[in-house]
Amino acid sequence: MDESMSSAVQVLEWPRLLDLLAQQAQSPLGAARCRALSLTEELTLAHRRQQETTEMVRLLEGDEPVPALSFPDIREFVIRAGKGGVLEAQELRECALVVALMEDLEWYMAHDRAEVPMLAEVVAPLHAVKWLRPVRSAIDAAIQQDGTINESATPELRRLTHHAQELKQDMREHLERILHSRRYEEILQESYFAQREGRYVVPVKADMRGRIPGIVHDVSASGATVFLEPRELVELNNSIKVADLDIEREVRRMLRELTALIAGKSDQIGQGIEVLTEFDCLRAKAELSRRLKCNPVSLNEDGRVVLKQARHPLLMIAKEQVVPNDIVADETIRVLVISGPNTGGKTVTLKIVGLYALMVRAGLHLPCASESEMALFTQCYADIGDAQDLSRDLSSFSAHMTQMVQLLSDAGKRAEAGESAVPRLLVLLDEPVTSTDPLEGAALAEALLCRLAALNMKVVTTTHYSQLKELAQTTPGFANASVEFDVARLAPTYRLFIGTPGGSSALEIAGRLGMDDAIVNDARRRLRHEDRRLEQLMADLQRKQRQLAEDTERAQRARAEAERAAAEAKALQAQMEQAEQEARKGLKKKLGEQFQRARAEVQATVDAVKREQKLIKAKEAKQRLSEMEVQTRRELIPAAAPVPLDQLAIGDSVEIAGLGMTGSLLEAPQGKKRVRVKVGEGEIVAAVSNLIGLVQESSTATSSPEPSSVGPRRLSPSSGLGLDEQVEVDVRGQAADDALDHVVAALDRLALQGGRFLRIIHGHGTGRLKSALRDYLKDSPYVEEFRPGGRSEGGDGVTVAKLR
Repeated sequence: MDESMSSAVQVLEWPRLLDLLAQQAQSPLGAARCRALSLTEELTLAHRRQQETTEMVRLLEGDEPVPALSFPDIREFVIRAGKGGVLEAQELRECALVVALMEDLEWYMAHDRAEVPMLAEVVAPLHAVKWLRPVRSAIDAAIQQDGTINESATPELRRLTHHAQELKQDMREHLERILHSRRYEEILQESYFAQREGRYVVPVKADMRGRIPGIVHDVSASGATVFLEPRELVELNNSIKVADLDIEREVRRMLRELTALIAGKSDQIGQGIEVLTEFDCLRAKAELSRRLKCNPVSLNEDGRVVLKQARHPLLMIAKEQVVPNDIVADETIRVLVISGPNTGGKTVTLKIVGLYALMVRAGLHLPCASESEMALFTQCYADIGDAQDLSRDLSSFSAHMTQMVQLLSDAGKRAEAGESAVPRLLVLLDEPVTSTDPLEGAALAEALLCRLAALNMKVVTTTHYSQLKELAQTTPGFANASVEFDVARLAPTYRLFIGTPGGSSALEIAGRLGMDDAIVNDARRRLRHEDRRLEQLMADLQRKQRQLAEDTERAQRARAEAERAAAEAKALQAQMEQAEQEARKGLKKKLGEQFQRARAEVQATVDAVKREQKLIKAKEAKQRLSEMEVQTRRELIPAAAPVPLDQLAIGDSVEIAGLGMTGSLLEAPQGKKRVRVKVGEGEIVAAVSNLIGLVQESSTATSSPEPSSVGPRRLSPSSGLGLDEQVEVDVRGQAADDALDHVVAALDRLALQGGRFLRIIHGHGTGRLKSALRDYLKDSPYVEEFRPGGRSEGGDGVTVAKLR
């Protein structure tokens, strides 16, 4: 990174943003990687880094939790192991923890490789982690989670440990006898034992230590107590010491073997650490993206900057509310001139563009709308703030000019090298060429901006110079922008307007701050007429721009509300249609269940009639069916007022109660007991008292069972032998048993419906069918009498039965 780029990074507060990023990391190595993010100059690599962050956000927002990456830095342990050093138990434990985390991450990513291909490539080196499993297993078997040695790690260690424990148990028994002995009762300071330098001792009064032969290992701070190893315990203490040394020697041997395992896999462990570090860094990027409500944006090398709802990332951390702005400097604009009053947000806009240029090179998402676009600038120059340097005897003006000269020199070298085909250098200037004569400064600033534009640089600058505002308004490749300041409230609104220059409003702000009106008015009179007119025009223009922006915002809100209301109405309509459909399904299901129960009861009654051969059973069934029909209609069918009989006329729809049939009147019912009703293709004679007038619908459809060659068909009586409906059944060509079944079924239905006559068409043939049917009718409980058909009814090929 050259000196100008390094200076720009500091001015734009890039280190602060990296510190914020590092706070999202979970490991020390991940945080260090965040603070040292590299800035790519290749568009493909920038795309890849941004996609990696996008995929990590997808993982964090998924159902499966991402493994925690809080792991220690074990690089120094691995290096020491490779050089022949012996690692301590806790260091080996940390190595095993890191290896286990590698295994967890490799297993986790194995399930999502297809959805996150870029991240899958990042963790690809972890495929070799299977070769580290024996290392981790060996460490787990030898060292417990708290870093202590497992006493049963090896058979030898287990034997030595048990031997040492037996010796120490013997020592405790000896000490207990000493503490409770009358011989030591006056000599002991207190009744307890301790250890000094690994040897067991007892507290003895200092003035009585000569009464017990032994070795003094320590003296209390007051000098009143000496810690004495009695002579009788010396040999046992020696044995314990030897046993402890044997254990320590075995432990060191184990640690050397485990360290050798680490050293043998140092390359694989190093690769795994690199993967964990990079994955933690990517996770930090994703966490920052979620915290700042960032989005991935389109990247280009054409110098096109179209930022929608852009916000400064550091301001979003410091403030609850940050005003978003659209910043547009597409490929047609080389120089964007931002004007307006002080503290209005001009410098913030410069830093937003500069920070965004660095963020996309580092693979960070931007806190702006997803439809935004950002150019990839390989270099960034920023001249923001006071560059005065007293150590070099440079004034503010001289320091700025020195930086400009260096910038133009570098740009000239790039132009000579043919690097100016597309804008790759971003220049951010905060009020260029100030701290000098305003006229000369404005002229020099104009020339400087024109030169930078000619070198095909992307320039964003702030200014108070009217000449620069005019230059941006009249020169191709230049554009104006302004920040708004509410003079009435003496507060900036931080809103940016593209395409409109802004006034400085210095006199208005001074007056609002309490400056004497006479001074302010005197200053206003001293302004040239053209300058006053220009300030007034810019103020009017900014007010209109503000009004237009507010109107647009209100229109957008209204449109959004209308769309939301339309969506809610559509959803409500869908819910109502769904509810209606469900209600219909429920009614249909309820009807089906009710009619199924009715059929079952009717069938049971018919079966009983057949078994008992009693006519009274049939009449009871008829009555029961009528009751069920009335009940079902009352429960499930919305009640509609019937048409009174005296209002019925020929052609009106009626229902015949008890039969469940509907038809149309063929004659008016007034003054009659029975009338003819058209049902389907035939007609029947029905009692007027059984008719129910139906309300006419727009499309009336009568339903009636279609006549068939087997089922019964209703006809009007033609022989005058019956006053009620006459039904016929055609059994010609059937076997006697089949024909008899159909006739019995027809009699069942007719008896249940209250019919009186059944016309059976059997034909002449051999006479066997006719004889079989008439033999049955003689004994049928339904039939009162029967006769052959008349001439007009079909003669002897027909039998007419009259029901009881």
